[in-house]
Amino acid sequence: MKKVFFCAVMLTLLTGFSPVAAEEITIVGTGSGMSLLQAVGEAFSRANPGVKVVVPESIGSSGGIKSVGADKYKIGRVAREIKDTEKHYELTYLPFAKMPIVFFVNKSLGIKNLTPQQICDIYSGKIGNWKDVGGKDAPIRVIRREDGDSSLEVLLASFQGFSNITLTSRSKTTFTDQETLEITEKTEGTIAWGDYINTRNSAVDILTINGKSPTDADYPYTGTLALIFKEKNRTGDIAKFVEFAVSPATHDVIKGAGGLPF
Repeated sequence: MKKVFFCAVMLTLLTGFSPVAAEEITIVGTGSGMSLLQAVGEAFSRANPGVKVVVPESIGSSGGIKSVGADKYKIGRVAREIKDTEKHYELTYLPFAKMPIVFFVNKSLGIKNLTPQQICDIYSGKIGNWKDVGGKDAPIRVIRREDGDSSLEVLLASFQGFSNITLTSRSKTTFTDQETLEITEKTEGTIAWGDYINTRNSAVDILTINGKSPTDADYPYTGTLALIFKEKNRTGDIAKFVEFAVSPATHDVIKGAGGLPF
């Protein structure tokens, strides 16, 4: 009896061991392009079994820079370049994908296309009802992002007339892509902007601008998704991931996720 019990215990111990936990690469930072980076991470894990890429919720590009700069994390993600005031962190900035920046609206509106002038008139408060741009008789609810937002910086630099307007005070400011999408999905009459990668699978209508779609090769409003890290941390699995992210092996993955290879 004792022998049988001993064998049973040994069998349990031998068969009950948990598999070795996967190594993790945690990449902190911007909310822009999260699904794209997740797709690249999954492709990397398939090529490197035993290594898992984790893309946690957004802390913003600034938060990512501070966290990696302070050695809280070894690698981060940003949707803008490193500012002069952040260069003391001595981070490497490595772009690997372009992200179309889009305007989108609540599905109840039926609006599919606007001109740059109409967008500017809406965001300046000059137009306040959807009937004035071909929609139904309903007030326009404007959602904007905070000053310094990476998508806003793209629009200010490339969207015709946007840098010349003062954004209406009758607008709601959001602080993450996820919050922006949630409000636009739920609230009739809303218009907002954000990156196409996060937006394309949401329950909103993405606008074409003068008939130009974010999937068009010559779509003019794009931001950049980049990795940041200290060179001392560019070793082991992180070095492998960095090399993989900028390699041709990711091009189809990036395109499939709604972005463009850098």
